Amino acid sequence: MVVGMAPIPKLTTAAVVDQAVTIVDDLGFDALSISAVAADLEVAPSALYTYCQGLDGMRNMVAIAATHNLTVDVRNAATGAFGDVALKAIGQAYRNFALRHPGQFASTLRPPPADNGDFVEATAALINVFVLVFTAMGLDSDESRLAARSTRSAIHGFLALEHTSGTSTDHAEEFDHLLRALRIGLANREL
Repeated sequence: MVVGMAPIPKLTTAAVVDQAVTIVDDLGFDALSISAVAADLEVAPSALYTYCQGLDGMRNMVAIAATHNLTVDVRNAATGAFGDVALKAIGQAYRNFALRHPGQFASTLRPPPADNGDFVEATAALINVFVLVFTAMGLDSDESRLAARSTRSAIHGFLALEHTSGTSTDHAEEFDHLLRALRIGLANREL
């Protein structure tokens, strides 16, 4: 090493993803770029292509990380809660994540690339938290999976609309109404 030169930082996929997530949390998903991540990591943009397949690859990596982060929040909210309380808790955790991390949430709104096993796995882990909640509510395996997918779709769809239109004071009440409607629908399902 030449005396006086700073050592080149050791890059890892995790470091690249962490920095990309920091950028989308701080500046929004649209601010994500190879150049921005490279500048923050103090490397040339070309150094990042070893870790991602261009900007689309980096966006996909952020979407996977965001889905993992969302799953952790939803799982933590479900822990120790049962029935209607658990459903409300996971719904609120989902919305809180979207409001606290709008850049990460925005990354989950883009269609994933075809053949994306990592994103499919991350989404399956999120849905599985819903499945466990519904199983604990007494639904059988098929009903739990169906309820999990439809409930997650309703929540995610509401939050996507909220994200694109901007949050208003009415949204909290509307979201509570959605969660109540979902709980009532599940309670009145035909067995």
